[in-house]
Amino acid sequence: MKHNFIFIILCFRFSMAMANDSTKVEIHFPFNLYSITNVASEIITAHYKIFDTANNILTGISIYGHTDQIGSHNYNDILSIKRANAAAKYLQNIGIENNIISVIQGLGKHQLQTTLMTENERAINRRVAIIFYYEKKKKPIVEKIVEQPKPTVGNTFETKPTTQKLADKIKDPDLKVGDRIELPFILFVGGEHIFLQISYPYLDELLDVMKNNSTLEIEIVGHVCCTDEKDGYDFSTGKKNLSVARAKAVYDFLKMNNIDKSRMDYNGFGHQFPITEERTEAEKTRNRRVEIKIIKK
Repeated sequence: MKHNFIFIILCFRFSMAMANDSTKVEIHFPFNLYSITNVASEIITAHYKIFDTANNILTGISIYGHTDQIGSHNYNDILSIKRANAAAKYLQNIGIENNIISVIQGLGKHQLQTTLMTENERAINRRVAIIFYYEKKKKPIVEKIVEQPKPTVGNTFETKPTTQKLADKIKDPDLKVGDRIELPFILFVGGEHIFLQISYPYLDELLDVMKNNSTLEIEIVGHVCCTDEKDGYDFSTGKKNLSVARAKAVYDFLKMNNIDKSRMDYNGFGHQFPITEERTEAEKTRNRRVEIKIIKK
């Protein structure tokens, strides 16, 4: 088995680059296909099993699909996102939680590793790159415990909650018509308007809010990241209306669950209103968001 694994590494160019906060693994695909091969599954599984969980915490995964030079840009863009989605599904099947996978992106033939046209060289381009982000676990500091004075009213020691349930935000007396509420955990498959599994508890939370606040009327607003064009490309439909399609997906979920469509509208603003600079994957994910705008309380 050991010799077989070495053979796999040599033949399929298994690459794993270590960094201070990430590792990278690449898998490859037969021409025109996007299913995970047995070899690719062994590579991913082996990489995941050797991850040092004792000293590191896995904080995120980014997945980038690629194709070779054959075919149109449109065809290869779709094929590459299918490859990236297949890799994401496999990672979920081996136990990685959906919310760890922050980026699933198809890059088509835009980032070729070689421009040579032999079959062996083109095979190098037919790949998915999976980047695992992690941070070192902090070692406990053993020190003498000293009793601290109890804080007095009005001092700076008072802790305020960093998160707030959607129902509480809606009931907040300071919330007014025109305000927007970000829904950061309603997430989608990269380049599509299909919900990731992690989204459903938060969609249910929004549904409960609409059911329990019968006068509430909202506009569902979608945003995308990382493009200079008016809107993102939706690989499901072949249209450049990704932010609108994602907002409509939320609208359709609520309508399907008996929320009157007269209480809702949807819109998409593409990449017009980013709220972070997109320097990191976390910032990019934040800009790929859905919000609700309060129309009537």
